[in-house]
Order: sequence, then C-alpha cells, then structure tokens
Amino acid sequence: MKRILKIILCVMLVNTVLCINSFAAPYDPNNYTSVNEPSELLPPGVKSSRVSELATRRGDFFARADLVISDEGNGDVGAFAKAYMNYDVQAVYITIYLDRLDKETNRWQQVDYYDAEFYAADYPDGLSDPTVNHIFENQKKGNHYRLRATFSAYDGQTFEGFTPTTDGILIQ
Repeated sequence: MKRILKIILCVMLVNTVLCINSFAAPYDPNNYTSVNEPSELLPPGVKSSRVSELATRRGDFFARADLVISDEGNGDVGAFAKAYMNYDVQAVYITIYLDRLDKETNRWQQVDYYDAEFYAADYPDGLSDPTVNHIFENQKKGNHYRLRATFSAYDGQTFEGFTPTTDGILIQ
C-alpha cells in the first residue's frame, strides 16, 4: 500500500512540475526593445520614406514586406504596409508602430500603434497580399517620426515574419 501511495505521489509531483508555466524574457527587459533600432533622419523637404524587407533563404512563403511613412499635412502621419506571399496563407498579422524622436534624449519613443488581422476565411480568392493604409491623426508638428512594423504570416504549419523600420521624416 505504501508503494502505491509513493507512486501516486510521484506521479502527481511530476505532473505538477510539468504543468508549470514558464515565460521567456530578456535579461533586462528595460533595455530590450525594437524602439532602439537606428533610423536615419531625412532632410525637412522629404515627405515620405519607404523600406522593403526581402525574404531570407530559409523562408518558404513570405516573399517581401513594404512599409511607407508619409506626411499627410496638418500633423497627420500616413502609414502604408503591404505583405507579399509566394502562395495563399491562413492568416496575416500586421502591427504598425509610430515612433517620435525625443529631441532631449535623442531616442525614439513609441507614441501610437495600429493592429490589423487578415484571415483566409474572409478572402475567398486567397490571402496572398494583404494591405494596410492608416492615418495617425493629430501628431505634434515639428518632430521627426518613423514607422516600425511587425509582419507575421501563418500557412497552417509555420509562422514567418519581418520587422522593417523606416527612416525618420519631419512632420510639419
């Protein structure tokens, strides 16, 4: 009887240990952020910046991601994002982050974001090139802004993605 109790106790202990959640985190979360990605500041006359990120050799279906920032006037910042797939996928997630350059610290700070989700069920002709066109309204004029984005796609078995960052443009 003691042996059965020991076995049951051991099984419960192992089961408890295996079911404990663990979370991955960087060593110092305060120093780990994509806001620290460098960006060139473009001259005041430049009204837009575009970046394209191409697939690496190990990717299967995500071909390219484009991200464009533009000055729409009156403190409005335009954001355009497009993902290109080699074939139709099940889902695509695009998050666009708007960063403003803090003049005192000379560091980028996130001020806004926009999320978009695309699912194959909503696209009967296939989901292969989702597009996001968004305006971040009423931003502080006279500051440099840039866009960062995360593009993620799921084909039913694997995830692939890109994280492009535009250069900074002066919004007037």
